[in-house]
Amino acid sequence: MSPRVVEVHAYLVNERASAGPTLGASSTRSTRAATLGLAAVVLSLALFSIFSAYRTETLVDRATFQDTLDHAYRDANAAILGAEVSELEFLLDPSPAKRADFMAANSAIDEAISRIAAMGDQEDGRLADELLGLHLQYVAASARVVAAMSTGDIAEGHRVDHEEGDPFLNLMRARLTAATGLRAAAADEAFANLRETARWILLVAPIVFAIGFTLMAALWRVLGSYQRATRKTYDEIAQLSKLRGEFVSTVSHEFRTPLTGIQGFSEIMRDEELSIPEMREYAGDINKDARRLARLISDMLDLDRMESGLMTVRLVPVDLNRLLTEAAAQFRLDADDHPIELDLDQALPKVLGDPDGLTQVITNLLSNAIKYSPDGGAVEVRTERVATAVTLTVRDHGIGVPADQLERIFERYSRIETAATQNVQGTGLGLPIVRQLVQIYQGSVWATSSPGEGSVFHVRLPLPAASPALHAMQPLPHVQAA
Repeated sequence: MSPRVVEVHAYLVNERASAGPTLGASSTRSTRAATLGLAAVVLSLALFSIFSAYRTETLVDRATFQDTLDHAYRDANAAILGAEVSELEFLLDPSPAKRADFMAANSAIDEAISRIAAMGDQEDGRLADELLGLHLQYVAASARVVAAMSTGDIAEGHRVDHEEGDPFLNLMRARLTAATGLRAAAADEAFANLRETARWILLVAPIVFAIGFTLMAALWRVLGSYQRATRKTYDEIAQLSKLRGEFVSTVSHEFRTPLTGIQGFSEIMRDEELSIPEMREYAGDINKDARRLARLISDMLDLDRMESGLMTVRLVPVDLNRLLTEAAAQFRLDADDHPIELDLDQALPKVLGDPDGLTQVITNLLSNAIKYSPDGGAVEVRTERVATAVTLTVRDHGIGVPADQLERIFERYSRIETAATQNVQGTGLGLPIVRQLVQIYQGSVWATSSPGEGSVFHVRLPLPAASPALHAMQPLPHVQAA
């Protein structure tokens, strides 16, 4: 393979394939980062939920404890008040029933204080021990009151109650009232903290979860985009692999025929005794095959330069009708079965383009029309002005193109493989070159076709007044078929 073909192959394989690993590595790193970010967001939301639940549960337990202990202190105060009432009733009516109530009220005080000791902390335990000690002395005084009243000494009973029992009971009430106030304040504080925390959680939780879900949605979209990019990359790699296979197959096929001719004719010239006219005939055949190879290589390199934006052209007003007339005259010499019929708008204004490039566009379209009309038939060429543009149409009456392949035929090395096209020679570069050149001129090209009835190729070129002159080619996007 010649050095120029090696250059084309290196561009197709090395230049494009080298972008694959870089894109893949970048996509992998970005996907990993997005996945870790998504996991971090989920973990943060989980930790926030756990913290909120734990904090709320702790405050609920504390408020419940303080409230229960506050009720125990209130029950103890109520028991002391009940004891005072029972004592007063017994002093007024020292009957056995009232005495039993009095003794039961004293027992209720013991139970209430013991409940404080069981529920509270060390400070509550010390207070309960002190209260039980005072209550024990009060119970002893109450026993003496009961004894005096039982013997009918009412005055002694009242004296003992007033001088010995009431001081202990009043001291118990004072100590218990003070402690009850503190416990009530602690319970109120605990419930206030619970309400404040609940209010804070209700305020912050929606914001936190909104931010979290927004980040999750964004990261999920990032992951989705990278997954789509990965699939696209794999599709592009598969397409490049297919392109490489088509490149090798096409180049091998297209090179084999002229190389076989060059090799065969050169061997005849080397081994046979030939006359000068015979030598010239074989040399002419070798030259024809060599020009075919050179044209193939030139087409490949030109297409690469156009697609990569490396081709420099100068756009000038061009008489499109003149170029068509000259190209048709040239084709008529070698295509007797394909008469070229021209229907040219004689008032057609000049278009903005490069004469050599437009000639290549016309030549490729006419050559394509003739090649894909193996049974012959006229090739109809027409020009006309439409608003601020000029249109060129080339119609053949050949085998046609399936509707789903009309865009694919403008891709490099693309050929429609059917029984009708298997004997048609070609590299699949002519139409891609046409599209690239027309796009350089800020125009568009597309095809319409009916299989078995031929194809029509449409070229739209802007007039100089409608398109600013360009002095250097810039990479342009592919134009979709109309």
